[in-house]
Amino acid sequence: MTARRPARSLRSALAPLAAAACACALIAGCGAPARPLEASLTDMESLQLRSWVSPQLRRNIDLLPIVGGQETSRWWGTRINDMTLNQTYQESLRRLGLMPDVPDTGRFQLKVELLALAQPNVPVAPEVALSVRYTLSERAAGGGKVLYQRTLRTTQKAGIDDSLNPTEQLRIATEAALRNNIADLVRELASLSLPG
Repeated sequence: MTARRPARSLRSALAPLAAAACACALIAGCGAPARPLEASLTDMESLQLRSWVSPQLRRNIDLLPIVGGQETSRWWGTRINDMTLNQTYQESLRRLGLMPDVPDTGRFQLKVELLALAQPNVPVAPEVALSVRYTLSERAAGGGKVLYQRTLRTTQKAGIDDSLNPTEQLRIATEAALRNNIADLVRELASLSLPG
């Protein structure tokens, strides 16, 4: 009889912990993958950045298939898979007037590699950081001259002002970090000295 009492007290001690874990799971929700349209440059950003773009780049950049994406866990977090990355960059380049009307006819090729995506484990006002390596080269058989190569790192924080849901906050911060990274790329490409 005395041997059974510790088991009961252990169960009664674990019950509040289990309830708290269930509440946290309900509050946090499940993983929320990044959305391509929300991660793309907005119309306003595109209008502002478009005036910076060199005429030599307009309708002249072909986007190579993007690598480095990951699938979002069903339990927690926000990841950006390869398909979302490709859609995000295509949409952003289109809005900027950089992609050619006919695919694979641009004078330049842009290679994009997502190297790192860092997100907090604690979903309170999350800050997301991502690093993307960009390589812009001239089109040529066997690989053309590299005109620009750089890794850009951007961060973004989200909080209660963005959403009450921690999962949504993480998704919003991730999409904004990618959008900021694309904007930084465009600013850097605008300052390039391109061959005539």
